[in-house]
Amino acid sequence: MSVISSLSKRGQYSTVSRMSEVPVTEGLILYLDSSDEASYDGGPTTNYFKITEGSFDNNGTGTFQRLRSGSYGGYIIKPTDVVYRYDLGTGGCHYHGNTIPTSSIGGAGTNIVFGFDYFISAGTTIITDYLANFEGAASNAATNGGRTIGVWQRVDMTATINTSNPGVYPYLYPGACGGQRLAADGFILYKNPQVEALNYSSRFVYGPNSQFNTRNNGNVWRDLSGRGNDFTIQGNITWNKDTGFSNFNGNSVANGNKIFRSNFPQNLKTSQLGQGYTVVVVARSTVSGGWRKLIGNSDGENYIELYQNTTGNTYHQDGSGDTLYVDGVQVNQDTFVMYNSGFHCYAATNLNSGLLSNPSYPLTIGNEPNGSPQGTNAYPWVGDIAVVLMYERVLTASEIKQISNLYKDKYGY
Repeated sequence: MSVISSLSKRGQYSTVSRMSEVPVTEGLILYLDSSDEASYDGGPTTNYFKITEGSFDNNGTGTFQRLRSGSYGGYIIKPTDVVYRYDLGTGGCHYHGNTIPTSSIGGAGTNIVFGFDYFISAGTTIITDYLANFEGAASNAATNGGRTIGVWQRVDMTATINTSNPGVYPYLYPGACGGQRLAADGFILYKNPQVEALNYSSRFVYGPNSQFNTRNNGNVWRDLSGRGNDFTIQGNITWNKDTGFSNFNGNSVANGNKIFRSNFPQNLKTSQLGQGYTVVVVARSTVSGGWRKLIGNSDGENYIELYQNTTGNTYHQDGSGDTLYVDGVQVNQDTFVMYNSGFHCYAATNLNSGLLSNPSYPLTIGNEPNGSPQGTNAYPWVGDIAVVLMYERVLTASEIKQISNLYKDKYGY
């Protein structure tokens, strides 16, 4: 995804995980997205700025419009961007934003940052140089600061919650208050507004040598499909905002590192709808050699099992009747080398209508239980796993391509 800064990039993550942004929802029974902290049990929300269609919790003068396409200042708006347009010219009080309860963002003493990219139309003459602010926190405001009009700019405001207010308020504020206005004409675009707590004590590891963010064993990767198919995160699995989950190869606890669900609700090869099924995984391999499992189980091939093959480091599936895709393009088994190729969107469909029994072993991500439901490591994935989707039907090639395209810019394949 084309971004102006890393914070802007992080601000886009939560939009990908919203059901309204998923291009294919029919038959979706499992939706795990590592970039959306709303899917973590006990974790913070990545973006506290509430994304809307243009009408916020708190609205002053004027109206914001959500843009989903167009080219401005040489930047083409992507489907996963959140861009708001505000037409200038009206005097008034221009605050627009949402309320964040101080308790939800960490309380007094929490350091927070409010950032966005913005674009003021060429030819606009600034009257009241005021773009955004925090309220209910240490005083902080943003202006254009005499920078060039007609090109994209970046704002990041940091503040500390140091009041007893029940909430803090990040506001897009084009023109301040008291009957003022940013300009007599033209427009302003705000792109990917993001509010983040910098020292929130999350249960997940943000990266090496993180001061504030460590996590305990036994957490949950929450299903965002609405079906409630949550998975247990076991062992010393690590998480990174940019790359997802990793360290499946570790064995810091007796039963090893993996993400699993002991009782998945159905045999997906026949499915409750009797239409087969589809699995999609966004991941990358960082080691060669050995069987490396992306997803599956060890019980009679009741699920599609996606691997890196032990010879050739190629994309491999177990069972029969599967059709494989890489980045939305159909491939033959063992023809695509996974190791050291970066992130890719791996998908498989299965039309098998055989009478297979419901599985007794858990469905696992990044490993395989060896014998017992939580068993020891068998085929640990060495690399990163960012997104897992499952459908209780066979998706078309076009639909698989749509899903691949949704994550393409973000993960750079």
